[in-house]
Amino acid sequence: MSLNKVMIPNVIHFIYGLKQDFGGLDFSFIHYLAIKSAYECNHPESIKFYYKYEPAGIWWEKSKPYLTLIKIEPPKEIFGNPILHYAHQADVLRLEILIKEGGIYLDMDVVCLNSFGPLLKYDCVMGMEKNIGLCNAVILAEPNSQFLNKWYDEFRTFRSKGKDKFWGEHAVLLPLKIAKENPDMIHIEDEFSFFWPDYDNATSILWDRPAANVLDQMLMKLKKTFSFKFLSNSYCIHLWESLWWDKYLKTITSEYVANSSDNFSKLCRKFYLTENQYNKKDIFLFVRPVMKKWIKYYLKYNLRNE
Repeated sequence: MSLNKVMIPNVIHFIYGLKQDFGGLDFSFIHYLAIKSAYECNHPESIKFYYKYEPAGIWWEKSKPYLTLIKIEPPKEIFGNPILHYAHQADVLRLEILIKEGGIYLDMDVVCLNSFGPLLKYDCVMGMEKNIGLCNAVILAEPNSQFLNKWYDEFRTFRSKGKDKFWGEHAVLLPLKIAKENPDMIHIEDEFSFFWPDYDNATSILWDRPAANVLDQMLMKLKKTFSFKFLSNSYCIHLWESLWWDKYLKTITSEYVANSSDNFSKLCRKFYLTENQYNKKDIFLFVRPVMKKWIKYYLKYNLRNE
């Protein structure tokens, strides 16, 4: 770590479209939010978007002006070991890109909430995923990082054939093992910086649910308020797309974010509203708190003078 020098370039890297069907998911409003929030929060020198198959659709067209597009061919093997799943191809690609160029790698389901600026002084940064490992959905690194080089070299033992028992071995478990053996090579943020809430704990933190009774409603409101304040200080949130798509994400649209009162919408609305696409109802949501204060003051003043 350097106290006076920025080690990590303020360049953001995304990887997408390594498979022709995009993993069964179209380029959505969620993916747009990932790009737009990265831009708004970090003001990067560039946002590099690596792809084999270019996506399409309205949210892709809105995203493209923020991106430098780089067409690539996904790796088919590493150290002679076949890479059969596109997610593992992305695991290898992100390391190769960061070792060569340095910067900030983000998965396409990561929404930034605050600038990564305070972390750019380190050689390499990752965050805890619960207590099981270091999640590779967010990686910050200087070019030719010692930690990433050591991690990459460990892919000599890569053995996953897809969604098997070795699925997360090299992506999550191995980097924590290396970090414990070489603590001077990496700065580790706790799970609340990048990966809270975790994949088992989203309801009433990010999204609302019906209350069972009055007490439950009060507890939910308290949890929601506390969670919002906590999340407001996180660097980003990871939306665990492979686990949350059907349960939460597929129904989230720009209209949902503009009109919903849940924490996810309140955190992300600013990235949508800055597009100047909101309707009168969206404007009312923005103006309503000011109007309420003005009306309250107006009535109080007039009643006092009657």
